[in-house]
Amino acid sequence: MHRLPLLLALVALGCQGKQETQGKEQAPAAASTTQPQEKKRARPVPEYPAAEAFTQKPLAVGQWIRVAVETKGAPPSQVFVRIVDKEGEAFLYEIESNTPSGTTISQFLVENAASKGFDKSAIRKMRTKQDTGPVQEQTAKEAIVKAAEGVEEFATILNPPDFTKAERKEAKVTAGLFQGCFVYEAEHDQGGVKMKETVFRHPVVPITGFVRSEGTRGSGAAVTKELLEMHETGARSAL
Repeated sequence: MHRLPLLLALVALGCQGKQETQGKEQAPAAASTTQPQEKKRARPVPEYPAAEAFTQKPLAVGQWIRVAVETKGAPPSQVFVRIVDKEGEAFLYEIESNTPSGTTISQFLVENAASKGFDKSAIRKMRTKQDTGPVQEQTAKEAIVKAAEGVEEFATILNPPDFTKAERKEAKVTAGLFQGCFVYEAEHDQGGVKMKETVFRHPVVPITGFVRSEGTRGSGAAVTKELLEMHETGARSAL
């Protein structure tokens, strides 16, 4: 007589326990329906078509570029090349080098370096600044030539390519995809240290046409430089 109520109670308890278990198993499934965050869309990479010939853009005050420098075994650095002023037909170039050891800024006034190339002996005046130190103006020819050696590695990108030996290849860097770059081998000396590199240039880039280079410095340290950005206006002197 008493077994039937007890049996009904046990069945009811078992059903309740099963419902609680099912509810706990469904909770993670409900959480998994949350929509993932939408990924940010990457900015399109600017593309520049190949040019039939390397015709450098006319120089203009306000033009500037920024270049990244990677040396194997050393922290990265960057270099700004700017056109900050003009005197007659001569343009005032400014090269700012930011390295882990400090910042060096050099200004030099030279006649038409973009077409004739960088020549230390052709500099008419030069000013330099090291970190937070004072601006030093060089007037003597010997002092100018010596001061110019400090920026020769980056000033040589003002030199026009040797078109007779230039190949045509594309280069993809941070600043964009450059089709049909003029590629050639170059060597220069900086304070007794030789630099050999393969240089990519494109005439759409102001001041220098520089896009990318790969080479070695001194005893064989690998050095890569690439264009980060380029502008036709907005250059401001850091001196």
